[in-house]
Amino acid sequence: MRTKTLHLSSANPVLAIVLFISIFMFSCKKEEASTQPQADGSIASLTDYLTGKGFKAEDIVFKDGKFTIEKDIVITSEEVAARMKNESNSGTPQTEQRRNTYIISNTYNTNVKLYIEPDVPAAWKTAVQGAVANWNAVNGTRLGMSIVTTLSASNTRIFMGFESANWIARAYLPTSNGRPGVSVEINSNFNSLAASQKLFAITHELGHTIGFHHTNQTSGTLIPGTPSVDANSVMNSFVLNWNGFTAGDVLATQILYPQ
Repeated sequence: MRTKTLHLSSANPVLAIVLFISIFMFSCKKEEASTQPQADGSIASLTDYLTGKGFKAEDIVFKDGKFTIEKDIVITSEEVAARMKNESNSGTPQTEQRRNTYIISNTYNTNVKLYIEPDVPAAWKTAVQGAVANWNAVNGTRLGMSIVTTLSASNTRIFMGFESANWIARAYLPTSNGRPGVSVEINSNFNSLAASQKLFAITHELGHTIGFHHTNQTSGTLIPGTPSVDANSVMNSFVLNWNGFTAGDVLATQILYPQ
């Protein structure tokens, strides 16, 4: 399995990120995959479906009823089965600057509500607040986000986890019924990251929850009119110091969520 190496450069600090943007997730060591069959399809058939969407087999891990892809994208086996069924019924395969098959519907996309668990450290809370402000500041789009004070009022939960591995955070992609990704998990193993890198990482993960894949990977579908290579895109699978969205990031958001 290919792994990403974390490193810092004095000229341009960069951390390889394990992005779990959910619908999918990542880790530096591949864990044993469960072989328990699901009601709507075997693990093998669900995995075949995912590889057909451009994900590499070695980047897919199944455990505890969910697939983690490219280390920071997460999707449940039930959701994969539902997508397979939807495509079978429609007769037309739905492919997933790269976007997911599903983005969030108009019911949610003007105000994606985030809940931050109380035990999230202050520095990460600040990063979440900054990431929300980043997405809200993109012009020419109907997309909006807010932070709410109760879990029951939220669409997406932000919480802490821990793993001695090279993923910084991971998130779910939107579901097939148009809801935002259900959660973003932050790895407390990286609490020492610089504030600017925390901000980049959370902005990235929120990008997953609204339907973006990794700009520098082959999964998902290239959004027409956006660059296929964008070295500083917030949706690349590594962490930089936050320096704003690229023109490609802005255009992609405007295309997916026009005013």
